[in-house]
Amino acid sequence: MESGIVVGRSPGVKFKRSMGLLGDLGGIRLTRGFGYQSADAFRCDRCGTVVIPGR
Repeated sequence: MESGIVVGRSPGVKFKRSMGLLGDLGGIRLTRGFGYQSADAFRCDRCGTVVIPGR
């Protein structure tokens, strides 16, 4: 696994079961920071799966 980060912009990258009518509102926030958001992550070189470890 390769170490790296996942990045995004406010209001941050979130986990949701489905998009729904509220778009990116709600959900479990995966990133931290102001303006640009980031989260530590690992990516499998073979299959491309990205894993964000819990806090």
